Amino acid sequence: MLVSGAYGYISDYLLLWAMLISLFVHTWFFFKLFPRSKYRKTGLVLGNLLVFFCMLGAVAMAVVTNIRFTAVATDSFGVSLPARRWFAIYTRVNSFGFRDDEWTREKPPGVHRIAFVGDSFTYGWGIKDEKDRFTELIQARFDKRDPGKVQVLNVAKPGWNTGDEAAALPDILDQLHIDEVVLCYVPNDIEGLIPTAKDFNPTRPPDSKFFNLDVSCLVDYLYRRIYLPRVPSVRGYDDWLARGYATDEIWRRHQQQLYHIAEICRERGVTLTVALFPFIKTSGQGLKCEALNQVLERFLGRIHIASIDLAPVIAGVPPSKLVVNAADAHPNERANRMFAGAIWSALYAGKSP
Repeated sequence: MLVSGAYGYISDYLLLWAMLISLFVHTWFFFKLFPRSKYRKTGLVLGNLLVFFCMLGAVAMAVVTNIRFTAVATDSFGVSLPARRWFAIYTRVNSFGFRDDEWTREKPPGVHRIAFVGDSFTYGWGIKDEKDRFTELIQARFDKRDPGKVQVLNVAKPGWNTGDEAAALPDILDQLHIDEVVLCYVPNDIEGLIPTAKDFNPTRPPDSKFFNLDVSCLVDYLYRRIYLPRVPSVRGYDDWLARGYATDEIWRRHQQQLYHIAEICRERGVTLTVALFPFIKTSGQGLKCEALNQVLERFLGRIHIASIDLAPVIAGVPPSKLVVNAADAHPNERANRMFAGAIWSALYAGKSP
């Protein structure tokens, strides 16, 4: 079986085993046949080196085996072999293409439907159990307080930006008879408007020019964990976003996108609130989530859209305690609990649907 997939090529793994076995065999023959009494110093040096490489090879194979068969974890881009396995194991979509329970087109009588619309933050990227997402945590609070009266829908897709959400929203509202929308805004929602170049595209990591990464789990791991974070387009992602927000024409077009979403909801009598999510970990110096959210709040206020700033919710908590893992800056279960509590307190704690 030489095909690739979530586990890479089997030929790569078998070749590594063959090399390790060959190393052990040659080491055995060395100790068996080499005239160490005649070449004492040479035999001691070569013997120690062979033993060292045998031990190093055994450790390397243990690491490769773990990466290939047991490592299941997302990264920020979702393209590594362990990330592919994570998505294959932990995600499912309903007939509408969203990671949620199945929905009926007809809204049950007396039910208030809330659609949380967003990208990978809302989708629960890296969250194994959907019950640990902030949308489900809010649903659980409604079920406890107002059983059967509120249905929370997670309408999110990884990679969506504001333009994508505006394009999808009319069909979502019309097909599912939504009463309320919470737009889950993340600082990279502007990225669809920021120019990229062939040699500088921060929206996706560059592929290796020298290796087919599917051929080797180890090469894939080393490339994505050690090399990619140092690539300028990856390292400079947040500063690239900051330059987009600072460009008047891009900011004006982005405001039009947000205003368009507001108009879509107003035309249908749907309540709209914007939840402003911060990045948990940022690189560079240009992107300040707290300041950006304040700018967005002022703009949304001018077009009469209520908003909630979630940046203060996680202030003071070490980012390492809030992200999925060291290679994935998406919010983990703890961050989702904090976001759910803040949204509930701001929007729903004091009122019933």
